[in-house]
Amino acid sequence: MNRKHYTLPALLSAMLVMGMFTSASGQYIIKEANNQATLYNYAAAIPLYQKAYRKKETVEAARGLADGYRRLKDYTAAAGWYEKLVAMPEHTAADELHYAGILMNNEQYAAAKTVLTGYLGKTPGDKIAESMKAGCDSAVKWLAAPVRGDMENLKGLNSVWSDWSTAFRQGEVIFASDRPYDSLRRDALFNNTNIKRKRYGYTGNSYLHLYESKGLDSGHVMTMARAVNGDYHSADASYTADGKTCYYAVTNLARKRGSLLGKEQPYTLNIELRTQQWDDNKGAWQQGPAFPYNEIFNYSVGDPFISADGRTLYFVADYGEKGQGGTDIYYCTKDASGQWQQPVNMGPGINSAGNERSPMFDSTGVFYFSTDGRPGMGGLDIFRAVKMNGAWEVLNMGVPVNSAQDDFAPAYNGTNTLYFSSNRKGGKGSDDLYRFTPAKILVFSLEGKALNKKTNTPLGSAEITLRNKETGAVKKFTTDGEGNFHFALDSLSAYGLDGEKALFRPETGVAVITKGLTESAVLHRDLYLEKIEVETVENKPKDPVPVKGIGVPKKIDLAGKFNPQNIYFDLGKADVRPDAARELDKLISLLKENPSWRVDMSFHTDSRSDDSYNLKLSQRRAASTLAYFLAKGIDKKRLTAKGYGETRLINRCANGVRCSEAEHQANRRTEFVIFER
Repeated sequence: MNRKHYTLPALLSAMLVMGMFTSASGQYIIKEANNQATLYNYAAAIPLYQKAYRKKETVEAARGLADGYRRLKDYTAAAGWYEKLVAMPEHTAADELHYAGILMNNEQYAAAKTVLTGYLGKTPGDKIAESMKAGCDSAVKWLAAPVRGDMENLKGLNSVWSDWSTAFRQGEVIFASDRPYDSLRRDALFNNTNIKRKRYGYTGNSYLHLYESKGLDSGHVMTMARAVNGDYHSADASYTADGKTCYYAVTNLARKRGSLLGKEQPYTLNIELRTQQWDDNKGAWQQGPAFPYNEIFNYSVGDPFISADGRTLYFVADYGEKGQGGTDIYYCTKDASGQWQQPVNMGPGINSAGNERSPMFDSTGVFYFSTDGRPGMGGLDIFRAVKMNGAWEVLNMGVPVNSAQDDFAPAYNGTNTLYFSSNRKGGKGSDDLYRFTPAKILVFSLEGKALNKKTNTPLGSAEITLRNKETGAVKKFTTDGEGNFHFALDSLSAYGLDGEKALFRPETGVAVITKGLTESAVLHRDLYLEKIEVETVENKPKDPVPVKGIGVPKKIDLAGKFNPQNIYFDLGKADVRPDAARELDKLISLLKENPSWRVDMSFHTDSRSDDSYNLKLSQRRAASTLAYFLAKGIDKKRLTAKGYGETRLINRCANGVRCSEAEHQANRRTEFVIFER
């Protein structure tokens, strides 16, 4: 039972035949290699294929080597042989698809995408190939933006062999391993089957057995009882919440009924589910009833996950045309009498055209599983799924949980730490146990009020600016009628907060810091803006008057440097608009360069609307503009401003006179007189 592919169609239909293999003497080497491969003895088949290839470079020998290394998870060697294979004219489209998968396993995503593009040109609409191609693009993005957190190889439990499928029971860790075990499993003296009890032909290692440990170090690891571990594979343990019922996957040597003595008799090692019940009185496990939907001569049933209450069992099987393709995830529920009902396919929201594996629910109802049928990094990837409005929303868990190799068997133990298995690079053995604890996701926001510094009353329509000092990003917010503002903050950064409003001195550089915070929080900062007291000069003549001892001040022509025609206000409003501010800033720069200059400003409206309203509006605009100059550091003594409303029209468009919009526009003007004395 290979831990990842024991449910693939090739193995589901495998029937291992009695009798000793005939020697290669007198037969073609390639035939003997094929015989070994048929029985999944790839470790034995590969040297024979190599010998055959050296004698003659045939497509059959190259494919045997490529497929053999692929099944043994030697991705580097497999890539080299698939490259040779697809260069041969006799290669098939399936060879190209396998080659693309191996390239993905080697993180060669651009090359894999090229191969897949060619494959899809020959076999358009292939769902697996389309998914793999999408995965090539996604993998690059996931690698560039890994999920933050702590990844740990459970070295104390892992060995140089294959260790996988984590489960938990009453403080113990249970997992499967094909490390060497005791020597009691001897074959019978007259054993006439090629299925040996001490060695699994597929890998050349021991069979998988379940181990338990009281901690995460090797000093506590021990094989589970013989009543649980049989002569062949035992793996994938899953427990009810009380720890008294266990479902797990096993293989057993079985013979079809009706075989005749003296003839070759077919045997099977397909997977089935078994149950163990804990006997409190005996302090031992007792075998429970067989799962009614095992059919070991037709297909494998594996990867069990039992719900906490023991009433729903999830598992993996390949029922051929009944499923979505490859191995699918099914579930059974118990009726009132405790009998398992017919299996139910979890449907296309979960199952794909590929192979789904290792189903599991956490305590919050989130569903986890592995598949090679969705866009992923390569091989099996772990996904999480949540049901929203009756439909599954499925998300790839990204890097570092997923890698370019197989990542599977997710498990939780009442915390947010994910335990899983992987044969990724850098492990201790062919498969290792890992755990990943994501970094705590901190969420920060900022809220506050803009307030009048003197009266402590809220200021509506104030412009609040938040600057991220580390990224330079700028966000703006205009306060509501109660002076409120709010921003979403990036985690662990530093900000500067500014507040501005016409007729008020701005408050700038207020510090907002999330660095050092360890819990999500809503931060509060209020901004206090001081009102600028301004005066408008009544009845000031447009032309400057003589000054004793100096004479008439000299007017300054700023044509080309400052254009008052660019000073506009929104309809019915007095705030200085951003575009007007840019023009005013030109004049302010000139005033700072020429400290002897003074400015006389006048603000006018057209005749529409009430006379009193227009006068007040123009005066508010005069005050707002004057405040802008003061806020920029221009001395109040150098400035005069007055609003005239509609009292100084420059054309015939008085009250009641029909005029064009252009004629009214001519009256809506702002005038500046700059002079030097």
